[in-house]
Amino acid sequence: MIYSLSGDDDFTIRETLAGMKEGVGTPDVRDVNIVTLDANVSLDEFTANASTVPFLADKRLVLVEGLLSKFERGGGGRRSTAAANGRKDLSEWERLPLVLADVPETTDVVFVDGRLNASNPLLKLIQERVTAKTFNPPGPRELRMWIADRAQSEGAEIEERAIQMLAETIGSNLPVIASELRKLALVAAGRAITAEDVDGMVSYAQESNIFASVDAIVEGRVSEALGLVHGLLEGGSPTGYIITMIARQVRLLILAKEIGARRLSTGEASQRLRLSGYPLRKTLFQADRFSMERLVEIHRMLLEADLAMKSTGADDELILDTLIADIAAQPSGGRPVDTRA
Repeated sequence: MIYSLSGDDDFTIRETLAGMKEGVGTPDVRDVNIVTLDANVSLDEFTANASTVPFLADKRLVLVEGLLSKFERGGGGRRSTAAANGRKDLSEWERLPLVLADVPETTDVVFVDGRLNASNPLLKLIQERVTAKTFNPPGPRELRMWIADRAQSEGAEIEERAIQMLAETIGSNLPVIASELRKLALVAAGRAITAEDVDGMVSYAQESNIFASVDAIVEGRVSEALGLVHGLLEGGSPTGYIITMIARQVRLLILAKEIGARRLSTGEASQRLRLSGYPLRKTLFQADRFSMERLVEIHRMLLEADLAMKSTGADDELILDTLIADIAAQPSGGRPVDTRA
């Protein structure tokens, strides 16, 4: 089978891929039957990998990360935009439909991308050969259903008030919700998860500290930002998680700036940001305080720091501290923020 998995819901895409990997033979031969190709792959290299038969297994899995995104003409998602900076020439890939037609039945090929436009030329070229699935973060209503389903997958029922509390506290950050539900299911130990369980387990202080950290970082208040971030570290939050949460909040602020410029209603903002309650109010409040240029530059620096953590041997905390200092060295580009809002 040939698949295209795309969209902004990276968490669900990764879980889908994990399930596919589980279906590739026994653990001892799985690694040799799963190959991951990046967006710079050539057609010849792709063909060689896609036409190879499994080794001591019934299935072989070929993952192609970001290739379709290389053909985006702009307006794609986070992963798509990054990949599109090195846009490919379609002529090299005109034979791809024929190559896909010859892929053995024992091999699954999966194209993995961020958000793709319907006009993507390579996707259009292979659409008759591909089963395309799009994954987007759930809206407020879908999120509540997702939480209930996820709790069931952890072997627990969950009360409606507990669902609402998780949705309002964490928003549509699915990996964080999944992690909290895993812990909550252990706490509930066979009974339904209650709002009281959520209140005791999920850290409202941590959510508030993320907001406060963004305020301090964007405004260049180094000492306060370092204190807040190290407080999160001491509370057990990994550096990668902190970077991810701050980057997520900055992305939401960028979207909120665009929403504000279009003068959309709070209800429309909630739908587009996939937030409600306190996270929505605070995000809209913060977005009004910072310039778009400032937020875009900080988001770029956050992504670079995240990449450095994953690709270098440098100390993660040192990278995080250096990032905060580097951001503080820039002009603030915003008005003072009352963090009590």
